[in-house]
Amino acid sequence: MKNCILFIISLLLCAAFLPVHAQQRPNPKTTVQKLEEYMTASAHLHRFNGTVLVAQKGTVLLKRGFGWRDVKNNIPNDTSSLYQLGSITKTFTGAVILQLQEEKKLSLNDRLTKYFPDYPQGDQITLEQLFLHTSGIYDFKNILYGPDSIRVTRPVSKEWLVAQFKGKPLTARPGTAVNYTNSGYYLLGLIIEKITGKPFETVVRERFFKPLQLTQSGFDFVNLKNRGKTTGYTFWKDSVLVETRTIDSTVAYAAGGMYSSVGDLYRWSRVVQNRRMLKPETWETALTPPDKGNWGYGWGISYFGEGKKLIYQNGNIPGFATFYVQVPEDDVVVILLCNVDDASDLTTLDPIVTDLMKIVYDEPYKLPVNRKVVPVSETVLRQYVGNYKLDAARTLTVTYEAGKLFLQVTGQPKFELFAESQTRFFLKTVDAQLTFFKDASGNVTQVIVHQGGNYVAKRI
Repeated sequence: MKNCILFIISLLLCAAFLPVHAQQRPNPKTTVQKLEEYMTASAHLHRFNGTVLVAQKGTVLLKRGFGWRDVKNNIPNDTSSLYQLGSITKTFTGAVILQLQEEKKLSLNDRLTKYFPDYPQGDQITLEQLFLHTSGIYDFKNILYGPDSIRVTRPVSKEWLVAQFKGKPLTARPGTAVNYTNSGYYLLGLIIEKITGKPFETVVRERFFKPLQLTQSGFDFVNLKNRGKTTGYTFWKDSVLVETRTIDSTVAYAAGGMYSSVGDLYRWSRVVQNRRMLKPETWETALTPPDKGNWGYGWGISYFGEGKKLIYQNGNIPGFATFYVQVPEDDVVVILLCNVDDASDLTTLDPIVTDLMKIVYDEPYKLPVNRKVVPVSETVLRQYVGNYKLDAARTLTVTYEAGKLFLQVTGQPKFELFAESQTRFFLKTVDAQLTFFKDASGNVTQVIVHQGGNYVAKRI
């Protein structure tokens, strides 16, 4: 349910700066061997604890569990492990809405007031805007981590949940700005119930789970008795797995209430790849964002390489982190299901997904390494605060906040920098390092970014 960083643009440097293919060494490893080696290294460094599936052109290259399904009882993860999905649920919610539109039971142009006459400013909000995260409706996800976090481990009423966002001011005028919000998908689930006269969960089972034989997928994770059920954890202080309370599916609902396995999600990818269950033109619409945006109908959309379309969803709720990526043009699928959330920078899945894609596409990559953080004084850290010009379009901004150093590249999120020496720093969320340099007078004049090469950014 967490808004993701698009992993294709989460690289500090854009694809244009990446080097060309490295020359092959004698007896190079196969793609399968590289994938296995990379994931084994990631698990060894506690950066991945879950199950992974990587496939290309209908062939599964890697399908394997890593780490622990249940730490206390020493039960390892395997290919049958089941995980709460978070926002991957949205791909099914979107598919139901699009089916209903094909059946002429609704339209994406419908106003919210058609289904909820008293919804504040609902006459200005369309169903399409709920999909595209342009409705301006407040995101309810904060209740998963706030004072009501205990309450959301038990079933909640739909009235109570809607009340958590219905009365909040809009974050922007509908249709004018993208502000990721799970609340829009919650409302889509309620609309599905109003039209079909059935619970949302029943509709998804009847329309998708049963016909596709997704036997390892469902909603009520709290009461699940299947032996494959995983225990959710958070990586406390980057060192200890601490068990988390399970969020009830009535809370995440149509925005993120499903559980599943990598096997069932791969079956789902075959539906998407072969344009089944919906008309081909509907699938094209679902995966083509209006106005060249980043969100389709249930899917995030990005592009890489020479304009290849990449579709994805990722999720994060307490105890679980998930990532689903598909490149329809090449029939490439990467699925990561993890029973450790990404509260720790070490356990975010973005860099793993990026590197697995590099391996599949035979691009240069590095095995993860365990870098040690060293203490650096505030006086030294503050020397590096400032702006550094990387190129005509991008500036690196280094800030000091609450005793920590942060880096932000033009148009990208802010990342914390960790010191491994007095002058060299690294990021945990991206495989990138920075080295600061001083002139003869002791003034910091530039920083060199190490990521697929060395790139100089002059201080301005």
